[in-house]
Amino acid sequence: MSLPGLKQIRNLWPDIHWAFGKARDACPRLFTLFWVNAATSMLYPAGIALSVRGLVNAVSAGLESGSLNSTTVYLWLLLGLVMSLGTAISNAATRHLANRFQLELRLRLSEEFMRKNLTVPYASFEGQDYRDKLTRASNVPEAHITLLYVTTMELLTKAAQVLSLCVILLAIEPLLFILLLPIGIPYLYFQWRMSRRGFEELDSRVRQDRWLRYYRSLSSNLEQGAEIRLLGIGPELIRRAGEIMASFHALITRTQNLEFIGIAVFSVLSVCAVYIALGKAAFAIVEGGLTIGDLAIYGSAAAQMRTMVDQSMQLLGRVRMQYMHVQRLRQFLEADFDRPDTGTAAVPVLAGDIRFDNVCFAYPESDAAILNGLSLHIAAGETVALVGRNGAGKSTVAKLLAGFYRPDSGSISIDGHDISEFDPQAYSRAISLVPQHFGRYAASAADNIAFGQWNELEGSREAIEAIGKAAGVDDMIRKLPAGYDTVLGREFGELNLSGGQWQHLAIARMMARTAPILIMDEPTASLDVEAEFELFQRLRALARGTTTLLISHRFTTVSMADKILVMDGGKIVEAGTHRELLEQSGQYANMYDLARKNFPTA
Repeated sequence: MSLPGLKQIRNLWPDIHWAFGKARDACPRLFTLFWVNAATSMLYPAGIALSVRGLVNAVSAGLESGSLNSTTVYLWLLLGLVMSLGTAISNAATRHLANRFQLELRLRLSEEFMRKNLTVPYASFEGQDYRDKLTRASNVPEAHITLLYVTTMELLTKAAQVLSLCVILLAIEPLLFILLLPIGIPYLYFQWRMSRRGFEELDSRVRQDRWLRYYRSLSSNLEQGAEIRLLGIGPELIRRAGEIMASFHALITRTQNLEFIGIAVFSVLSVCAVYIALGKAAFAIVEGGLTIGDLAIYGSAAAQMRTMVDQSMQLLGRVRMQYMHVQRLRQFLEADFDRPDTGTAAVPVLAGDIRFDNVCFAYPESDAAILNGLSLHIAAGETVALVGRNGAGKSTVAKLLAGFYRPDSGSISIDGHDISEFDPQAYSRAISLVPQHFGRYAASAADNIAFGQWNELEGSREAIEAIGKAAGVDDMIRKLPAGYDTVLGREFGELNLSGGQWQHLAIARMMARTAPILIMDEPTASLDVEAEFELFQRLRALARGTTTLLISHRFTTVSMADKILVMDGGKIVEAGTHRELLEQSGQYANMYDLARKNFPTA
């Protein structure tokens, strides 16, 4: 890697400009104050050096003449005081403004991240590549933008301060520049390399970092905490996390050791250069070429400049490091993530006649096909159950019908309209879904229902309670400490519900939607047989006229469907009513007999 050239530095500008824009948009007033503070702080080092020179020369002149000009001394002291106070206040202001920027950016970027996550295509959202990119980008992004902005401003300020000191030092003794040049260029190269190395190390371990977060989360996970304690696997989880942390420790230690050596070498050589130049300036006083004040200002300015050069080199490395983080952040927020071509057509009033025509599908990160030429038909208003062994593709059918994925080939249509032509957001309003892994929202019981149709139900307590009664959860909710206002979930709420109670709420949330198509993926898995039968009878009454796709392993549930489709190998292999399929003595009949013998309540 070569030294940073103009082209490399110029390539940084688009992302730096983007970061500056984020900082300005977050709080324009703070942005302006930062520039004002940076501009004034450029004057302080030279002002301090000049005040020291003037003070020393005034005192020296007083010693020679035997009469001290107190006015002159006080003026130089006042200048030094003002410059020193300005430096102290400027440093404090920089820290304060940086903290304020980070706070404002945190709010703004949190909203952007949530919006991005909710608009990323589901196919990308489930993928490992997306999770890695999300981890890279979401690692305190507000801090990276703030640090890039603050560090860039500090670097520009330091450059101006060094320039002002250079004018003073060149006028007195130019030897220091001759000595610092061969020291500073290798140090610049070193910092440039170290910033790149540090970023690449962070970037390369992002997957391991996600594993580490996972193991840490398990130690405090409410859902799995009991099982982890019962199985006694805590020590094993700690061991696995420890292995990752040990690899991080070794990697970081090597980098820190190299960084220490480079800084130490530069510090030793640059300090020696300052004192060599200072010695030459001292001899020049004896020869009458310089005054004692010149020596004082030279020593002060040389020491300040050595420190500032060191800081500037390190700042340049930090700017590059933060730039690379910001670059990843910008790429993430502006990325399309292989977004499929989406339709724009409005969704008409749908009756709900569903057709899968020769549909083939494999998940993006897998070569194994889940569906192989699947064709099926669900008439409008019909309740159809989908059954089959695990891995047969039942949940995949639900995801494709819900629009989460597109078929690799074939088509899915409703009332003769290919669903790929519909605007995705408009189409989502035509689907009501109870997924396998339903939401357990840390919110009030009322909100957990209203989320089903939030735009219409927000604040409409009477309508929410009516849905609760229709779904059979009203009695359960009214027994909670604050009724419909009870905040649920152990993380933030007053109490946690049982699995069956959560599932009842999820079904009530689904019933809040007025959609022509209803998809239920294992909707009664957490319910007992009696509750399941009562709920399904209620659903059939409420969903009359709604096209329903039911996925379940429970034959007591699927037997009540109008039609049952049996899947195997990504295709429909049997179709009929419960009685018809039993009479065929095929795969469905075999599964039913096995369930009846081993699980009488299935």
